[in-house]
Amino acid sequence: MSAKGFSMRTTMIVLTLLLSAGCGGEGVDWSQPETLIVREKSATTDEGVQLQYWSLLDATCQQVFDALADVEHYPEFIPGVDSVQLMGQTDNSKTVLIAQRIISRQTSAKVEWTFSRAPLRVDFKTLTSDFAFNDGSYTFEPSPDGTRCLVHFTFLMKPAKGAGAPSESAVTAETRTSFTAAIAGVKKRAASLAAGRSG
Repeated sequence: MSAKGFSMRTTMIVLTLLLSAGCGGEGVDWSQPETLIVREKSATTDEGVQLQYWSLLDATCQQVFDALADVEHYPEFIPGVDSVQLMGQTDNSKTVLIAQRIISRQTSAKVEWTFSRAPLRVDFKTLTSDFAFNDGSYTFEPSPDGTRCLVHFTFLMKPAKGAGAPSESAVTAETRTSFTAAIAGVKKRAASLAAGRSG
C-alpha cells in the first residue's frame, strides 16, 4: 500500500472512531421503534451513583426540549410530581420548589433548571432538599431527517443517609421506574405542545 493510501485509510479509521465516540461508543438504529429506555449504564463515583438512560422518541428534539422546559406544569404530565411552585426565572433558567413522591415518601426540594438552546440541553441541580441532593442533565441527538430524537439523561444520585434511608439498590430501581414514567409523560406533553402550535 502506498504512503498516500495508508494515510487515507488511517484518516478514515480516526473519523470512524470520533463518530462512534460522539454516540457514546454506540450508534443509533433510527429504524427501530420508539423505546423509552433503549440502553442504560450505571457507575459508582465519589459523589454517588451515576445513572444514564437513552430514550428513542417519535418526536423532534425541540418538542422534547420544550416539554422538559415546561417545569411549572410537571404535575400535569409527570407521575409522582404533586406540585411545583415557580420561585424565580431568567431567560435561561427556572428555580422551583417541587414536591414529589420518591420510594413512597413525600419529599420537597428546591431545584434550579438551566436551559440551553444552542445546542439543546437541559440541566438541573438540587439546591435544598429534605431527602436527597440529585443533579442531572438531558442532551438531545436528532435523527437525520429531524423527526425523531435520541434523549440522553445523565443522573447523579446522591442517596440519603441516616436511619430509615432506603438502600442504594432500592433508590436505583425506583429511579429507573420514575424515569420511564417521566419520559413517557414528556413524550405525551411534547405531542400536545406540537399540536397546540399547529392548531
